[in-house]
Amino acid sequence: MSFGKNLKKMRKKRGLTQKELAELVGIKRSTVAGYESKNQEPSYEILKKISDTLQCSIDTLLDFNEKNAVKEKSLLKEITDNKELEQLVDYLKEMDSKDISFYRKLIEFIEAEKN
Repeated sequence: MSFGKNLKKMRKKRGLTQKELAELVGIKRSTVAGYESKNQEPSYEILKKISDTLQCSIDTLLDFNEKNAVKEKSLLKEITDNKELEQLVDYLKEMDSKDISFYRKLIEFIEAEKN
């Protein structure tokens, strides 16, 4: 489950509206709505305030589990072991999501043309 879905679930479990949670945390209601439905993520400071307000762990909100940690560690090793892949990831980190989407589609087009 995503952060947004977990946040909504825990907020409702505590019987709070988005507005009430926002007021307790010190953020706007629209910010809570963005977290819940637009895949936006809070800073660590806000995440901590949310977890304290909802009386749940940060792990519960983030849905951290050992399986994901192992997968992330494996992916990181694969990237750092391959210098070209590492350079590509560094390059992509500097782009916004629109540019990344464009280049992904371009690569897909090129791959389709090769076949």
